[in-house]
Amino acid sequence: MSKINIHDVAYVAYEATDLDLMERFLLDFGMTRSIRTEDALYMRGAGGNHHCHVTRLGTENKFLGGAFTVETREELEKAAKIPGAVGPEEITEPGGGWRVTLTTPNKHKIWVEWGVAKVPEMPVRRSYRMNFASEHLRHNSAVRQRPEATPVLRIGHFVLWVPDAVPEIDWFMEHFAMAPADYICAHDGEPGEETVVGTFLRIDKGKEYVEHHCILINQSIHFGCHHSSFEVLDLDAVTAGHDHLVSKGWNLDAGVGRHYLGSLIYDYWLDPFGNRIEHYTDTDMINDEYEPVRFVGTADETTQWGMAPPPNFFE
Repeated sequence: MSKINIHDVAYVAYEATDLDLMERFLLDFGMTRSIRTEDALYMRGAGGNHHCHVTRLGTENKFLGGAFTVETREELEKAAKIPGAVGPEEITEPGGGWRVTLTTPNKHKIWVEWGVAKVPEMPVRRSYRMNFASEHLRHNSAVRQRPEATPVLRIGHFVLWVPDAVPEIDWFMEHFAMAPADYICAHDGEPGEETVVGTFLRIDKGKEYVEHHCILINQSIHFGCHHSSFEVLDLDAVTAGHDHLVSKGWNLDAGVGRHYLGSLIYDYWLDPFGNRIEHYTDTDMINDEYEPVRFVGTADETTQWGMAPPPNFFE
């Protein structure tokens, strides 16, 4: 069977005990309500996707799964042939479309969806050009950015905690057109032979440039979602959103900083239920000519500058 050609990340889904509280946080984080029902909250970004974050009302606070979109029914049918797949089924939730439900070797739920309704894009400012010593890009135009809920554009990636990373990584690479971007390795072993405990996977589109990763599989003592990550316009949007979230009293996790792997500028927060969520901008764009890096180091060493994540970040 040929591999499934993923178009993009669609959304992440969580269960939480209070939809009002989750909505209040996500509005401050920069999302907009798409639809809310009695038992579910669908939040969107400024782009054309119907939703990028789903919260279902329940008795627990936990991660439920992540979704990818495909562009054709043929790609959806490929997903239906994966062992254990359920579907295709018509989606009866807001946005409609069709879905195949998959279960990974570590028992995470992954949804592959096609035909979900689009929504009109929301107006946002243009990204601010920056003037560098070697290149001046902003002419007769000032930067005027106040602290505010910075508009989320789209979901860019999410990170799975798994007890056994190798079969999880193999499963994704066997069934989806994905390729390794970089590796996180443990200190044991000789140089070049370190144990891989985390793999960044990108959408594989050959020579076409894509974002550094759409998913990271990370071996951990935990199970669930390490974080979900949402793109914003630029550095000023990240820092303005940071100050706004501080003013609202939400819980900062780590940031603002720039990662080593993927180079993205990040700002991590904790939602009211303890889920880590990230604003990011300026990630690496790579293709099949990129040579993956084998990173060996501590969590704080993944930061080039800024507020580093805590030591237990990759436990």
